[in-house]
Amino acid sequence: MGRFVAALKRSYLPLVGLAVGFAVWETIGRLELSPAFPPLTDVFKACVDVWTSERFLNNLKDSLVSVALALPPSLVFGLLIGLLVGRYRIVEWSLDLFINAFLSIPLVALIPVLVLIFGLGRGSILATIAIYTFFGVVVNTSAGVKTADGNLVEMATSFGATERQIVRRIVIPAAMPLALAGVRIATGRAIKGVIIAEQVIGLIGLGGMIQRLGGAFAVEELYAVVLFVGLLGLVSMEFVRWGERAAMPWMRGRLDGGLGEEPVG
Repeated sequence: MGRFVAALKRSYLPLVGLAVGFAVWETIGRLELSPAFPPLTDVFKACVDVWTSERFLNNLKDSLVSVALALPPSLVFGLLIGLLVGRYRIVEWSLDLFINAFLSIPLVALIPVLVLIFGLGRGSILATIAIYTFFGVVVNTSAGVKTADGNLVEMATSFGATERQIVRRIVIPAAMPLALAGVRIATGRAIKGVIIAEQVIGLIGLGGMIQRLGGAFAVEELYAVVLFVGLLGLVSMEFVRWGERAAMPWMRGRLDGGLGEEPVG
């Protein structure tokens, strides 16, 4: 009974909150209290027009191509470096300063440097996405590696297990929950990263479209694009969450409860 009630709350309470938010937005729009909040029904009408337009689909394609090119290698190298940082002290001591520095520097502050290096084009956008996602994956993965049970490692060593066997049989399974949570977070950050980069660097893709619509005060169309970006991020992260459930069936209940929503560090 308790599980049923919990599932009911997870399913319906967010929908109730969303409905209340929509009602408040619609009311503010109808009262014309602010030009920044048009009626939500007008925004939904704009969504139909904008999302089916050729201009929007071309911009969406540009953004998705950038994410598809930059995110997978960033995840692969982030997981690998995170494993090394978490497992070997010498690697941690060598890279910890750089990891913390890049995590603390605002992304917008790095974009001019990336433009100087890669120019005004897709290269700078790809580098922005990679930097915005890579270091978070490293931190989460290294933290997961450090959760490996030291007693198990010592026991495996005493029975003659090699370092490769210890990493494969003990360290990696222990690190998987936090590492995959880092992958999920990085997926959402990749969407944010490409929008920021496109707004600042080249005014292309969805980010450039948002910038142009904002400058033209096309409020309904602007909200239509912003809502799509939000939905894209939610769907992408939920897809990764589904992958987590498939990879770790023994953690399914905890993942459904929202484990690992925030990055470590």
